[in-house]
Amino acid sequence: MNTCLQCNQTLFGRKDKKFCNDFCRNTFNNNLNKDKVEIVRNVNNRLRKNNRILKSLLDVGAISVSKNQLDLSKFDFRYITNLNDSKGTPIYYVYDVGYQPLDEENYLLFQE
Repeated sequence: MNTCLQCNQTLFGRKDKKFCNDFCRNTFNNNLNKDKVEIVRNVNNRLRKNNRILKSLLDVGAISVSKNQLDLSKFDFRYITNLNDSKGTPIYYVYDVGYQPLDEENYLLFQE
């Protein structure tokens, strides 16, 4: 006799059946992929926060911002969605908002 991979109840029906119901099947697969989903969720949360920070600065009319302003807003420079470096000066994107270093302390903000 086969048993459910999630709850260990005896299975009835097809010989190749692995789970007793959809709940057990979903729970088993969610637990199996939990670590991967958590990493993706954390990265997406960080990207959305960075995007909100840049958009809030653009909403108040900021075109140029200092690194200090971004640091105070808890902007995380490690998380970007795209990098364009075709003309020698990198342009970083967080979804639809971009920023480009003007010098070591200031950045140009723009929205695509």
